[in-house]
Amino acid sequence: MPSACEIFPLIAKLTSEGKRVVLVNEGEKRSIFIDDTLVLGYEEHRKYAREALEKGKIEVEGGKIVAEAIEPRPSLIIVGSGVIAKAISKLALATGYLVAVVGNHDINENEFEGVQFISNTLEVLEQIITEDSFVIIANEGGKSYDVDAAFIALKKARYVGFLASQKRAAYTIAQLLKKGISIETLKDKFYSPLGLDINAKTAEEIALSALSEVVKILRGGSGKHMREVKDPYVYLQDALEGKIDEKCAFTPKTLSA
Repeated sequence: MPSACEIFPLIAKLTSEGKRVVLVNEGEKRSIFIDDTLVLGYEEHRKYAREALEKGKIEVEGGKIVAEAIEPRPSLIIVGSGVIAKAISKLALATGYLVAVVGNHDINENEFEGVQFISNTLEVLEQIITEDSFVIIANEGGKSYDVDAAFIALKKARYVGFLASQKRAAYTIAQLLKKGISIETLKDKFYSPLGLDINAKTAEEIALSALSEVVKILRGGSGKHMREVKDPYVYLQDALEGKIDEKCAFTPKTLSA
């Protein structure tokens, strides 16, 4: 029987590769399908997966069986239980990401509504982090398990963001070096202090800064102002001469619908 610890990283991997996945939950029985192909779980769930592909999500027998189609999307693992971890999870969910939250016996599940995977056992990180994982460790003020979480994450994750002041970031880097993480790995994958510089003050602004850094790395952005990247003054003369139409052909897709 596939466990939740097996399910989350598999879904994260498949959706990050652009695949449309269907997850079927029936109590402790879980199945994953890619389109009509069973990847993990039970053949008897196929009929529910097919219906979910058409309808998006179905509930059968009063919610005893739930099947949901999950569109291709990035995933984020948040380690922490405080107000900033909650703000990051809300923003990531609103952005349409798959979200996991992990703590060390300090997570109140009711405070992380909508999160796809929650665990109060830090060791779970060993099972759910993959080479494609984006991990944010966000405990304002710091908790005793933060360095251990960073050490686990840095073994495999693509990105590890760590909420800290400049001095605490230096302390954490020193501890990770002592634990055997190379300076090259830290400079390549460890981002602390966390986020882009937008002079964030509130928990929500800090969450925006943190997630902006994730998007920048995920999508390969520059982090510059868009008017610098796409300077409109280059085309100003054409616009003044009526050579440019006011309409724009860009239509964004959404993961949060």
